[in-house]
Amino acid sequence: MNLADLGKLTPARIKELLAAAELEQERRHCTKLVNFVEQAWHVIEPAEEYKHNWHIDVICEHLEAVTRGEIKNLLINVPPGTMKSILVSVMWPAWEWTQNPALRYFGASYDESLSIRDAMKCRDIITSEWYQRLWPSIAIRKDINQKLHYALTAGGFRMSSSVGGRGTGHHPDRKIIDDPHNVKKAESDAERVQALNWFDRTLSSRGASRGAATVVVMQRLHEKDLSGHIMEQADYKKDWVHLCLPMEYEGPQCRTPLDGDPRTEHGELLWPSLYPAKVVKTLATRLGEYGAAGQLQQRPSPAGGGILRTDHFQLWPAHTPLPDLEFVLQSYDTAFTDDESNDPTACTVWGIFTHKRRKCALLLDAWDEHISYPDLRPKLIDDWSARYGGVKDDPMHPARRADMLMIEEKASGIALIRDLRRTGIPVHTYNPGKASKELRAHLTAPVLEMDVIYVLESKKEPGKPITWARKLLKQCEQFPNGEHDDLVDSFTQAMIYLKDTNMLVLPEYEDDEPETADYSRKRSNPYAT
Repeated sequence: MNLADLGKLTPARIKELLAAAELEQERRHCTKLVNFVEQAWHVIEPAEEYKHNWHIDVICEHLEAVTRGEIKNLLINVPPGTMKSILVSVMWPAWEWTQNPALRYFGASYDESLSIRDAMKCRDIITSEWYQRLWPSIAIRKDINQKLHYALTAGGFRMSSSVGGRGTGHHPDRKIIDDPHNVKKAESDAERVQALNWFDRTLSSRGASRGAATVVVMQRLHEKDLSGHIMEQADYKKDWVHLCLPMEYEGPQCRTPLDGDPRTEHGELLWPSLYPAKVVKTLATRLGEYGAAGQLQQRPSPAGGGILRTDHFQLWPAHTPLPDLEFVLQSYDTAFTDDESNDPTACTVWGIFTHKRRKCALLLDAWDEHISYPDLRPKLIDDWSARYGGVKDDPMHPARRADMLMIEEKASGIALIRDLRRTGIPVHTYNPGKASKELRAHLTAPVLEMDVIYVLESKKEPGKPITWARKLLKQCEQFPNGEHDDLVDSFTQAMIYLKDTNMLVLPEYEDDEPETADYSRKRSNPYAT
């Protein structure tokens, strides 16, 4: 159009051309995924201000490389609450469709509802006034518009399912696996293996004829979770790009041809404006050292070591009077057998007290013995009458009887529970459900790591625990690879009860997020996905 033609334009036509130019400029701005994320943010989080951070650029650059075909398989490990699902499962598909609305997606999480949540957010963006103003030709088919499956008029579609679930009969161009493991069940070998088998035997063949790309995004939960499984494969170094961004920098961890983690200083935080040092410390305390290593730092310890760190047991000085006890709990792990190849019956006794303004627990007794039911029942009744603590000849600091007797509600304990209750003893039953021994140890670890669990110091060997407490400490140190774990079972069930009843209180953090097992749920966090 020349100057003469411009002079013939009406004001209305000029306004129309300017509006079209503005739209085109806005579309071109969104050709970068990171810009699209910022512009689309208001659609899914209208009440929350968008907060940018460098890791968003890094993740978006890797997803763009998948779009260009430069990366075929991408593994992303990042902590929870860092926008991983929003970027990978919500924004990226909506952005890719602006370039190729014929793309087909399959998304799966450990729970189908999470896959649906992200698919619905993606659909909200596509149907929004903002998106339709810029890309009016992209529309959802009226006849295929469901939560689990919706399609575009241009041929693209999105299907949602759970890991191990249905929906993999269609062949996609993109396979997005977002959080394949439930935090609360990741210690279960059966749950974990089921996810790995589904990934290997079912998902791997889907989309092969279309050259489908695979993106796995998750926090680390176990040495043998899906990330660990991928890294153990022979083709890992050749076929996978691995972007790993821990909460605190510990050195290079990425396997990527693109720019990865730009941090250079040890301990440098991932997102200090949202997760400053104080918040990270609180999260790490609540997760425990083992959980924090995986979920925050993306380097889970081997299942055989470091769950119950015995260096966190504190010594109560041998020549210091015992503290006044506020509550006494007898915790039993029963086994009615004389066969010494099996675990014996075990008992630990715990006294709650206040020390330096903190609630603490002191190990008052610990024993295990292969004992049959006829001998065990009278022993427990006799132990119930025992008194613990106190200062001799000082009525102001009397010894205390147990307030509660706890027994795991399993086959060997049910009859004993019934018999003891008939005698008037207040028995509390503990039912771990499907929680494995290792999971119970992980739930106990944050309590132990607060350094509020005490054992008595030996008078004969200063600086060492009293002799009868050492067997418990040895079992904790060797767990879960030791020959026996009966005392560990007694210990963990006691600590879980004391934690759940707030007799031993973990630090609070009001912004903790729902996708991490032990986080507080006081307030929602827009970055929780």
